Amino acid sequence: MISPTTAPQYFGTSSTTDTGPKQTLDKDAFLTLLVAQLKHQDPTSPLQPHELAAQLAQFTSVEQLTQLNSSMESQTAAAHMATLVGQTSLSASLIGRQVLALGDQVTIPTSGSGSVHLEVGTGGGAATLKLMNSSGSVVATRELGQVNGGASDVTLPSDLPPGTWSYSVEVKGAGDKNVSVTTFTKGIVSSIEFKDGSIVLHIGKMDVTLDSLVQIEPASTSTGTSGGSGGGSGSGSGSGGTDGSTGSGPDGDTKDPGDIEWTRGLSAPIGAVRTVLERLTGISVF
Repeated sequence: MISPTTAPQYFGTSSTTDTGPKQTLDKDAFLTLLVAQLKHQDPTSPLQPHELAAQLAQFTSVEQLTQLNSSMESQTAAAHMATLVGQTSLSASLIGRQVLALGDQVTIPTSGSGSVHLEVGTGGGAATLKLMNSSGSVVATRELGQVNGGASDVTLPSDLPPGTWSYSVEVKGAGDKNVSVTTFTKGIVSSIEFKDGSIVLHIGKMDVTLDSLVQIEPASTSTGTSGGSGGGSGSGSGSGGTDGSTGSGPDGDTKDPGDIEWTRGLSAPIGAVRTVLERLTGISVF
């Protein structure tokens, strides 16, 4: 029998150093219980060898499970870190690129017309646009006319108030029935930010998360030839075409304008990315 004065602290007895009872039993607690049991067993009916072996086997199982759990936690943390590094590298390469993401934000320029990207259900119909401010109040409503079904860019009226707004589009089809509409946010990525455990892309004053991206426009490409003259000096020039033909880059490899070069411009911001990751996690990731 284990007396209250010698019982281990895992059962909630007071201690000058413990702030409260432990809610779980680890291998150390199990070993403490086993030792206390042996120390306070009834001399006339001691613990039998097979019973001791069974308890030692349980202790070994507890230790192995604890080690397995620690190993799984380490692997999960490493996988999360690898994913974060990959997402950070991708995000850094998106700066200056045109992207399309699920969302409902639009920026209306001070001059000219804005546009939104919509995906309208089969058949399309008559569309109505509403612009809302940050508090959800409607600031403008405009008829957009007939829109076709499918994905398309829709040019907005030029008399809309300039600024960054949330928007919604309602489409009425045949028989005045509602047609499904999916709205998107589009623009050029100006910067990235780590916020609440996720990566946020800034498109001017609009924000989208990395996992909301649905399309990335190809990076602009250029063609050129390198040249040089004797005496250790040289000069080079390049030209870019607009007819979509292929050309050769500085390394002589053929470049296709449709290729997405994920690592373009990555070498410059990667140092800053590494610094941010190490500050966030306290772990060296490169």
